[in-house]
Amino acid sequence: MRFIGSKVLLLNHIKEMIDEKAPGSDTFCDIFSGTTAVARYFKQWYEVTSNDLLYFSYVLQKATIENDEVPTFELLKARTGIADPITFFNNLETRHMEALLPREKRFFQNTYAPSGGRMYLTDENALRIDFARNTVEDWKDSFCITDNEYYYLVACIVEGIPFVSNISGTYGAYHKTWDRRSYKKYELFRLDVCHNGRRNRCFNRDGVELLKEVSGDILYIDPPYNERQYLPNYHVLETAARYDYPDVHGVTAQRSGDSEKSDFCQKGKVEAAFASLLESAHFRHIVLSYSTDGLMPPDTVEAIMKAYGDPETFEMRRIPYRRYKSRAHSKEEELSELLVYIEKKEPLPV
Repeated sequence: MRFIGSKVLLLNHIKEMIDEKAPGSDTFCDIFSGTTAVARYFKQWYEVTSNDLLYFSYVLQKATIENDEVPTFELLKARTGIADPITFFNNLETRHMEALLPREKRFFQNTYAPSGGRMYLTDENALRIDFARNTVEDWKDSFCITDNEYYYLVACIVEGIPFVSNISGTYGAYHKTWDRRSYKKYELFRLDVCHNGRRNRCFNRDGVELLKEVSGDILYIDPPYNERQYLPNYHVLETAARYDYPDVHGVTAQRSGDSEKSDFCQKGKVEAAFASLLESAHFRHIVLSYSTDGLMPPDTVEAIMKAYGDPETFEMRRIPYRRYKSRAHSKEEELSELLVYIEKKEPLPV
């Protein structure tokens, strides 16, 4: 999934630092989980706790972190004859969905497609999403699927949406002409689930508050680093996960009432928010990912981390990950990801 600040390309670097700094550790916490790429990766080796305020992230976590195997849908098969719901949805012809789903239940088609005056998705793909979400809710309400199976199916629905979305990268705006991607047929994306046999846990909480209640060996922190809010940029995925028929406003159909800005996205508040996060952390090993393009400069990151950890253990690595031309200058500037480690002072269990 395309996502602001995705760490997929940094996974090997993060593992290298953790292997070096925290050998013998058993537990790993991803407190700003996003698309769950980091939590999924480290589930191979650790008992994982993951968290994010975004509900669609929570759904992805429940599907791939808290679930410890791909669901089998035995009850659904017994009651409906559908052995593989993902194949069922992906093979179903759109004309059957058109006949079965009333217009008033088509929130995506009525909101994000040309039928609703917008061009995030084609009408056909929006209808396919609507049909899948309505059907999964019906299965849940009629007890044909378990909670684990429900979250897995919703996650597969959400993961499929970016492959056919008429956007540049986020849902803050849509193209006024159709991108080639938009013409693809929407399909649920079948998610793999790593089995580790551990008590993995997922949360949909404020990270600072959650850290007052959990403890462990390794805390990985990947906070928002600039003024771009995540929810407005991913509101379509949030609605796909919740499917709550929200009130929307504006040309881009933003969800109403979801405009509160994170302290990590505000220059005047980010330092206090970061300090509060570290103060609340009951973990011995702390690893931070942060862009040099972020609101906090590297020396500020260093000072705050040293205030809550052992300065002798502090290490900051710079990993170049792209070059760009500055808007203010014609010269190229190198942008790096900071990968930072410190051992927490006297980490106490909660």
